[in-house]
This record gives sequence, structure tokens and C-alpha cells, in this order.
Amino acid sequence: MKQKHLESCLSSIPNRVFPDPKIQLEQYPTSVNLAASIVLTALAKGDAGKGRTILDLGCGTGNLGLAFAIVKSDFVYLVDCDSDALDLARENVEMLEEEELIGSCSEDEDGCCMGVELIMAKLKYDPPKKNQSGGGGRGGKGRGRGRGGGGRGKGGRGSASSTQPNELLLLDPKLDNRDDGIPLPSKMVDTVITNPPFGTKNNEGIDVQFLKTAIRLARRSVYSFHKTSTRPFLVKLLRDKWGLNVEVVAEMKFEIPNMYKFHKQKCVDVEVDLIRVFWEEEDTIEDKDASEEEESEGEEMPLGVCGVA
Repeated sequence: MKQKHLESCLSSIPNRVFPDPKIQLEQYPTSVNLAASIVLTALAKGDAGKGRTILDLGCGTGNLGLAFAIVKSDFVYLVDCDSDALDLARENVEMLEEEELIGSCSEDEDGCCMGVELIMAKLKYDPPKKNQSGGGGRGGKGRGRGRGGGGRGKGGRGSASSTQPNELLLLDPKLDNRDDGIPLPSKMVDTVITNPPFGTKNNEGIDVQFLKTAIRLARRSVYSFHKTSTRPFLVKLLRDKWGLNVEVVAEMKFEIPNMYKFHKQKCVDVEVDLIRVFWEEEDTIEDKDASEEEESEGEEMPLGVCGVA
């Protein structure tokens, strides 16, 4: 499948942006160029298309998940905590159904997305711990008012509070049996795609929680966006601590448009990595890619929403 055809389909989806974005959910649209590039990367790896089921965790209006549907992945699940976003995603699904890009499967067709299911669920998150150094003044035993609060003696000087990642957040997914808020069985789909909130000082590490849940739900691969600046930490966590296969499949600039009142510039490009976590040997995937590439050479998209091929 050619990228320009996929981009044409995605550009025609009516609800690609959030009309009333919610800053607490860090809702930003994914460009059609970026979405198409990601899906075609997954196709090349054998993680999408015919024979694959997909879950978009934190789907928003469904841009990424529906791109996987358009390339004929067997079934797609869209999961988000925002009912408004899911309403927009539902309208997008209905439009693709009308264009027979979803759900219209014939016996002689080579691959087809049989359907898209929307699921409302909120991910549970272990927030960072506030770390207090010292007690406020030269505290500890000694002279002064009160019990160890403001006199001289043993103890350290007080300092401003800081945060550190919650240890539970960094626990190996294989050992973490706590409820993550997503009422779906483990290993239920082949591939999970997630574009998580990057996190602020109030929800630092939330992207790791999205990644953990994605790993629980996938049986073959996970594709996840993260700030490039966090790459050393994430690769070490995934590879050394959790014992998983991981690769950075793309370095890209994620365009954040002027959407909120505090935005001063027309748009800002944030450097992000597309990280792939996988459970299958690379040589097996590459062999499958070679045969599929030969079969799909020159494949044309259907007319209609995609325009003239």
C-alpha cells in the first residue's frame, strides 16, 4: 500500500482533531503523515494488516487505530476514557463503514477489517512520590521549640519537595498483577499502538503506565510514542529490567499546534521516538515481510473516500 493513498483516506476522515481539547488529557491530533508512516512501518514488520488484530490505547478520535483498519487489519479496538472523543471516533467509524473500508468483507477479497469496537475505560496510574529531604530547619534532636522541628541537633536541613517515580510504576509487567483499569484480558490482540500523554510534573511517568498496559494487552508487538529525551531511561527499563526486545523504529517531530490558551507559538515540534517492543524473532518477521511485499506491490486503494487512485 502506498503512503499517499493511506494519507488520502485519513485526510477525508471528518473528526481528525478535537473541537474542544482537554488539556488534562493532553489531547493533541496525530497528523495524517505521521499516522500513515507508523502504520506502514507496522505493515513492513508484519505487525498489521491481514491476520492481525489491533488495539489503540488512548485512541482519542481514532486516527491511528482507523489507519490500521484501512490497511485491512482483521479487527481494531479503540480504547479511551473520554466519552466525547469516543463519540467523534464512532462517527469516523460509521463514515468508513459507509465507504466499505470497514465491515464489508467478501469471500474473494484478500484481507478485510471485519469491524471496529469502541471501549470506554480509564487507565489507573501510580503518580510520582513527593520526596521531602529533611524536616524544615535544622531538625532532629536538640535544643529548640517543639519536638525536633526548629532547633539545633541531629538531622538535615529542610529543602523543597521533589518527586521520584513510583516504584510500583517500574515493576515488571509480568510480576504486576494489579488492576490497571482496562477491563480486557492479557494478550488479547496482536499489536497495541499508543500515543500516551508525555506527562507533566503532576503526572510524571504516565507514559510508562500506558506502555505497561500495552505490553500486557499485546501478544506480538507494541508501538508507543515517547519523548526522545527519555530514550536512555526507557530502553534500559524495557531491555534490562523487564527483559523485553525493544527498538527505536523512528525518530520524528510531533507537531503540536496552538490549541490551548497558554500556547504562545503557532505550533511547536517535539522530538519523539516511536518505540517498538516485540516478542517474535526478527528473521521470522523479515521473511514474512518479503513475501507480503511482493504480493502487495502496486496495490491500489478503493475509490470513494480515498479519492482517485
